[in-house]
Amino acid sequence: MRRARLLAAVLALTALVGALGASKPLAVSPNVVVSQVYGGGGNSGATYTHDFIELFNHGTTATSLAGWSVQYSSATGTGLFSSNVTSLPSITLAPGQYLLVQEAQGAGGTTPLPTPEATGSIAMAAGAGKVILANTTTGVACNGNSTPCSAAQLAQIVDLVGYGNANFFEGAGAAPTLSNTTAARRNGNGCTETDDNAADFTAGAPTPRNTSSPASLCTNDPAPAVASTAPTNGQANVASAVNVTITFNEAVNVSGTWFDISCVTSGAHAAAVSGGPTSFVLDPSTDFAAGETCTVTVFAAQVSDQDADDPPDEMAANHVFSFGVSALPLTPIHDIQGAAHRSPRVSTTVSTQGVATARAANGFYLQDPFPDASPATSEGIFVFTSSAPAVSVGDGIQVAGTVSEFRPGGADSTNLSTTELTSPSISVLSSGNPLPATTVVGTGGRLPPTTVIDDDATGDVETSGTFDATSDGIDFWESFEGMRLRLNDAVAVGPTNGFGEIPVVGDDGDNAGIRTTRGGVVISATDFNPERILLDDTLLATPLVNVGDGFTTEVVGVLDYSFGNFKLNVTTELTRVDRALAQETTAAPTDQQIAVATYNVENLDPGDRTFARHADYIVNHLRSPDLIAIEEIQDDDGAANTSITSATTTWNMLVAAISAAGGPAYQFRQIDPVDDADGGEPGGNIRVGFLFRTDRGLEFIDRPGGTSTSETTIVAHSSGPRLSASPGRVDPGNAAWTASRKPLAGEFRMRGKKVFVIVNHFNSKGGDHPLFGRFQPPVRSSEVQRHDQAEVVNDFVDDILAADGNANVVVLGDINDFEFSETVSILEGGVLTSLMHGLPKAERYSYDFEGNSQVLDQILVSDRVASRPLQYDVVHVNSEFFDQASDHEPQVAKIDFRGP
Repeated sequence: MRRARLLAAVLALTALVGALGASKPLAVSPNVVVSQVYGGGGNSGATYTHDFIELFNHGTTATSLAGWSVQYSSATGTGLFSSNVTSLPSITLAPGQYLLVQEAQGAGGTTPLPTPEATGSIAMAAGAGKVILANTTTGVACNGNSTPCSAAQLAQIVDLVGYGNANFFEGAGAAPTLSNTTAARRNGNGCTETDDNAADFTAGAPTPRNTSSPASLCTNDPAPAVASTAPTNGQANVASAVNVTITFNEAVNVSGTWFDISCVTSGAHAAAVSGGPTSFVLDPSTDFAAGETCTVTVFAAQVSDQDADDPPDEMAANHVFSFGVSALPLTPIHDIQGAAHRSPRVSTTVSTQGVATARAANGFYLQDPFPDASPATSEGIFVFTSSAPAVSVGDGIQVAGTVSEFRPGGADSTNLSTTELTSPSISVLSSGNPLPATTVVGTGGRLPPTTVIDDDATGDVETSGTFDATSDGIDFWESFEGMRLRLNDAVAVGPTNGFGEIPVVGDDGDNAGIRTTRGGVVISATDFNPERILLDDTLLATPLVNVGDGFTTEVVGVLDYSFGNFKLNVTTELTRVDRALAQETTAAPTDQQIAVATYNVENLDPGDRTFARHADYIVNHLRSPDLIAIEEIQDDDGAANTSITSATTTWNMLVAAISAAGGPAYQFRQIDPVDDADGGEPGGNIRVGFLFRTDRGLEFIDRPGGTSTSETTIVAHSSGPRLSASPGRVDPGNAAWTASRKPLAGEFRMRGKKVFVIVNHFNSKGGDHPLFGRFQPPVRSSEVQRHDQAEVVNDFVDDILAADGNANVVVLGDINDFEFSETVSILEGGVLTSLMHGLPKAERYSYDFEGNSQVLDQILVSDRVASRPLQYDVVHVNSEFFDQASDHEPQVAKIDFRGP
């Protein structure tokens, strides 16, 4: 019903427009128009033998007429334009060039037309009619009156000329009534185009012109007019000290008293004038009064254009605009921000001043150049304009707006909110100001906390705890919200990610926590490196860098927050200093060693282009280990959400790539999961499995029976415990593995020794609170499931060791938790040891997340294996580089199985 009412209203409006006659074509050409119409050709007393329609390009660019036509309808009858159509040739009409369309011939007349470019047979009425120029050769099936033109039809009409008593025309009236000896001629040799037929055309002797006629270039010099003002008409909350800017549509001459400024309270205001000849700035001698309304009048008689070729044109009429002056007292930005995560003035309207320091796509950053003495209060704020702001960096600005707290991700997200001014009324007070000084973060400025993110909140930091910008990292960075900061000697502690973000620390890492041996920073149970900050490309592009790289200049930007992190939106162009970080290569195993590795290949499927790179890392950097536990192999159609669960093609492609890279002939073992039951990318069906080679003293012991839902168990045997199925899944029906990858156990013989190997991919950290989120300490909800998973695997190892206390057991894979975590403590359970503990602290990492080098992937061994000579190495080829094949590092343990 609502749609029917709307359609009826549209039809009624269309009929009204047609009846009024002042319809405006929707496809108006800026160039080609109808310049002459003559319908008396061949009539009694006529000079010319044919009717004609003349076109003219009054614009400044050439226009093709291909696919266009001229069409005719009677002045007041029911005939449609579609009844009389003459197609135009594929001619490109140059500026100032005419084109002649010859129409029907009468019995009279003595003079033929000049050679026409197009010929038709339309018999046009001499005194009154309607002619259109259309951007189609299809007849426009309307006449503008009894059959009104729809919006779609109007869009096909480039130009319209109604003459005589025509009921369809442009503007206030039709062109004059014509005769056998007069034509409707567009004024200015065709140059006049005001979209008003009555004003644009004059009746006169026909003078047909074609493409060979002399060109008549148009000056297109409109009368001067006010194009824009600042403040704009009706603007409220304008600063009392604002200057008034008036911009004209062309260069003008102003003379005498050409403007007047009068206000309700403060009366008339004289003003000093600067600028011109297009844009003028009026600087009132006294400021406006708070809360009053002021009106500016530009007098038409005192403003004329500067075109020396034409007589000076004056403005057509006075231009008048008004604005309201803010009644709000000025509130410094630091008082709006307050010493807290949320503004004490949220939801109130305030007025403040500062200098624009950076422009974004939807607002700008404003900073007070006169800070207070408190380090806890920010001097910067974001002004949200929703679209590109009409300010420039360096503008001195007064803005009135509502104090709001914007929370990225919505009201229920775990992100902090950022303070901003919304629905702003902006007054530019000055331009070209020096920007407020940058605050140095680091040596010579304010040193960031290096261990504590927050140690006093009990949940939401916005409503609990003490705001301590000196010792709490989350409060430290909050105290700079929206401000200009500088980092000296910034060094990358993570690679440039896919969002253009670069994690860095300042002072070349001198004030950072424990540095890795390769330039990053590692975490510990009590230190998640609050000194890190992310450089972001929101305002300016960032370079591609690796861990340890630097920059040729200091890093300068404005501080923002999004997606759980404080970010420095860089405002100075950065150039990379390449510190030549190299990918590592492990030592080759000796003849006595068996090399056991783990590698997360990050959602590998047949559609990926990373097979060759993975193969290169396995062959040339891991040195072709005897056994590789692989995580994140996807099914044969990758992320396509089908019923396919087989990954045979994926495995074979990886095996083939390794062989092509000069590696050995690997075999694989795995078990297809139940469709969509193991988490990961929807449709991908990721799983774990084994790659192994048998040419160096390693043998896989196949025991049939393993399925996606069946459990492998420990079976007593005279030769020692064995798996009931190899490969086999570890307790796959346990709730600990809901929507998560199930561990795979395999039985191997390594240089004559039986070894039980369990490859894992524990529940990810998705859903955990961010380190710099609003809830402190962060809630790690994902670790509950990992604790259960660790318990299941530990119980399985206990079963092996209960059958043989000296069993060789290796548990490895993507544990998705830190070496110091409770997850790993449960997994170890007194019977396993993570080899990561044996590395120096600066080398304990297999992953780089937001600049924090940390452990996710691990190899754990039973006491019997731990007692053997072994070498353990995390091989850094991925996570520290912007060009990654995977986000995880592979690692390898080379174990000497000689002896009893």
